[in-house]
Amino acid sequence: MKKLAAYTLFFCLVGFQLSAQDNKEEKRQTVYKGVSDQACAVEMAFGSYGAGIDRNAFEQFTKLAEVNKIEYTSKSIGREGETRICMPMTGWSATKKKKIIKKLKAIADKGQLVSVSIR
Repeated sequence: MKKLAAYTLFFCLVGFQLSAQDNKEEKRQTVYKGVSDQACAVEMAFGSYGAGIDRNAFEQFTKLAEVNKIEYTSKSIGREGETRICMPMTGWSATKKKKIIKKLKAIADKGQLVSVSIR
């Protein structure tokens, strides 16, 4: 009986550890290397499972773009508001780009089906 309890505890702990690793992998999947349009230094994509895009994340992006004067174009990629945003960031210093990209990553990490792709 003690062995059964020990095995059960062991497998529960292993399962919990694997689950924690899966969550870490999900976080990493919000940032990708490579953009679909080579004119973009950074792309931000807003996806949907069938209920529209994450409006909160999209509003955070638009506020960030307005405050920092980020020039961008957007392209509809679906029927439920899915959008891909292209930011060329030409003429920007490397420091300013890094700061903005860090903020974009934070929005993507907190958003649902939001990703950032970097050229």
